[in-house]
Amino acid sequence: MSDKTDIANKNATSDDETNGPFHISEYVQVMIIVMYTIVILIAVGGNGIVCYLVYAYKRMQTVPNYFIVNLAISDIIMALFCIPFTFVANLILNYWPFGEALCPAVLYIQTVAVFLSSYTLVAMSIDRYIVIVHPFKPRISAKQTALTIIAIWVVSLTIPLPTFIKSKVIYHSNTSGQCREDWGNNTEQYTYGLLLMVLHYFAPLALLIFSYTRIGYSIWVKAIHGTDKNKRKLQLAKAKKRVGRTNNNYMIK
Repeated sequence: MSDKTDIANKNATSDDETNGPFHISEYVQVMIIVMYTIVILIAVGGNGIVCYLVYAYKRMQTVPNYFIVNLAISDIIMALFCIPFTFVANLILNYWPFGEALCPAVLYIQTVAVFLSSYTLVAMSIDRYIVIVHPFKPRISAKQTALTIIAIWVVSLTIPLPTFIKSKVIYHSNTSGQCREDWGNNTEQYTYGLLLMVLHYFAPLALLIFSYTRIGYSIWVKAIHGTDKNKRKLQLAKAKKRVGRTNNNYMIK
């Protein structure tokens, strides 16, 4: 009986070690901290410079640059409020050490930043589509751009609200816990996850593919055909001039 008990205890211990948190060496932790710190500094510094240049120089204040600033702000939000918490909790400590209040806030802001990036890219592609494919239509004005950016923020802040409501620290032991969404119903979680995937990935991707495909067609295919037509017109004009010169020489003779 004692041998069987020892074997069972060893098996339980091995299972706990296998299912327990993944630990990495101190050297790898230092490397991860350094690399993530560099990424954060570059992201915040580079995007901050972009925002400053557009704000400081009036000639930089154009419709495309307004969208670029909005995209830069979303990147700064991600770099400041999402990356540090995520890599510390998931890669360094393997548990959530920042308290229960920050858990829903971080996951919510992370989702908001993703929506901001996706919808800003869509707005930029639509602006380019109008300028290139329909060059004679009026461009988006500064006021329309501001309203578009406000709408992007409202939608991006509204859609992920269930993430904020359902996120909390789930404790697996008395001392450690993981920050995640707790739905309690797999069907609701699957439906919400699918909805998020469609709204911030598949739908923007379809719009981007459509707009940039039309832009590419207008720039390359139509431009080539237009160049060929212009060349043919020039060749015909030169041929007419040659014929005219030949007829004039014949009449002189």
